[in-house]
Amino acid sequence: MHWYPLQAVLAVLYIVGLLVVGILAGRKKHDSNQFLNATGSLPFWLCATACIASNCGSLDVIAMMALGAQYGMLACHFYWIGAVPALIVLGFWLIPAYARGHYPTVLDFIGSYCGARTRLVVTVSMALMMLLLSGVCLCAAAQAIATWLGWSFLKAVLLTIVVVSFYTALGGFRATIYGELIHFAVVLAAVVPLLFFVMRDFGGFGKFLASVPANRMHAWQSLPIVSPHAVMDRLGLIVGLGFVLSFGYWSTDFVQMQRALAVRDKDRVARIPLTVAAAKTVFAFFIVLPGVAAPLVLAQRANANYNATLPLLMQHYYSPAWLALGFLGLTASLVSTFANNVAGFTSACVQGIYQHWIRPSLPDAHYVAASRLCNLAAIALSIGSAYLALHYLSLMEYIQLILSTFNAPLFALVAIAALAPELAAAGSFGGFLIGVAAALLHQALVRTGVLHYGSQMSANFYCAIASFSLSVLGVWSIAALRKTEHTEHHSRVRVRLHLSRATVLWAIVVFGVCAFLNGLVW
Repeated sequence: MHWYPLQAVLAVLYIVGLLVVGILAGRKKHDSNQFLNATGSLPFWLCATACIASNCGSLDVIAMMALGAQYGMLACHFYWIGAVPALIVLGFWLIPAYARGHYPTVLDFIGSYCGARTRLVVTVSMALMMLLLSGVCLCAAAQAIATWLGWSFLKAVLLTIVVVSFYTALGGFRATIYGELIHFAVVLAAVVPLLFFVMRDFGGFGKFLASVPANRMHAWQSLPIVSPHAVMDRLGLIVGLGFVLSFGYWSTDFVQMQRALAVRDKDRVARIPLTVAAAKTVFAFFIVLPGVAAPLVLAQRANANYNATLPLLMQHYYSPAWLALGFLGLTASLVSTFANNVAGFTSACVQGIYQHWIRPSLPDAHYVAASRLCNLAAIALSIGSAYLALHYLSLMEYIQLILSTFNAPLFALVAIAALAPELAAAGSFGGFLIGVAAALLHQALVRTGVLHYGSQMSANFYCAIASFSLSVLGVWSIAALRKTEHTEHHSRVRVRLHLSRATVLWAIVVFGVCAFLNGLVW
């Protein structure tokens, strides 16, 4: 790609903007929790926008557009059934409980309900999961940079980690939040026009529908009820994605919880997930429909590598200057997602392991310094994780593989702690280990060909179902064996719904629109 002076200026301004964000965010005096989580210190609009940005960034856009090219409107399930119901329940149930209980992270909730030993093993699991996810983001960002600049993969990795190291080490989580606003603005300018260009080429939405094969415009009709050997089935989609993976991701994801709990006004915390649900309901059309059209627009080029659908569409429609802006948008958002997982890894390691188990009761300045060092260590470890991610051709399938292994058993603990705290206190440690072990065994059997599915995505859905179910069964069985024992956690009460007229009305509207759209493409 040839860079013109204007494009080079835009790139320099973007990088300088990130560095300035890190410096300004780091100037404000804050303790270790503010550096790591910024709990209760940021305005609602900023946290809501950051949540939307981290969930509608370029990693999602690239993966969703690839799924649209591969599966058609089935891709919308990852934004609709895979997000909206869970976000609504989260807003009424768990997020208010976290805020009212003054739990700055999910780890504090787990520690309070399940005990210190369970918290430790969950912390290690979450840190490993975020390290793998950060490798996915670093890999995607480096590949984009290498493609556009003609660099080697290693050079692109080094550029990415230098920028992220600087602004996250200086400003911590606060810098990550403000940086996301920059990334999201650029990625919107780069991606949203694609839908309008596609519709213009087809002569309007009606002619677009007439041109696309009918089976690619249906989200439910082509799915069998139960068929693991199909590409997807309704059981795996509804239970695996819509319940276990979706609820597990949104109720336990460290990165998302950090943003929601950073809201200054606790009465508005519940509105964060509802705002994200509304955004994902609408945004799905902007990123899936161009993917659905890609095989017709790009002919054979779209079928060679589905993950290249978005870059190919941008090359097809955009002028050189706009193409440079699109490149900056994609790279910016990928770098942002990478920084999010680095910040989450640091918070988990410092607060969940170092401060709690290794060096407790030290001055707060010590933990801030340790957090900066942990940031750098996380970024260094992500290099190896990025090379691991290079072995997978589908970003979304690899992400769901990671989540089905680590998030599904964690969601089992959160659900049991919220509904039956006495069971969580007695059996959570063993139940969690059983779920993780079952997921690892399942994935190993799939990789070795012992278990066969119609796709890796279907295998991920069924892995999540098995891991969650065995975790619940393990917790219940262990608690039954230890029913005569008493622990200090039995006094914990069930998590109750937190309803208000405004949030209920908002939830009804969002769910109604989502249901209508599902019916529209049934």
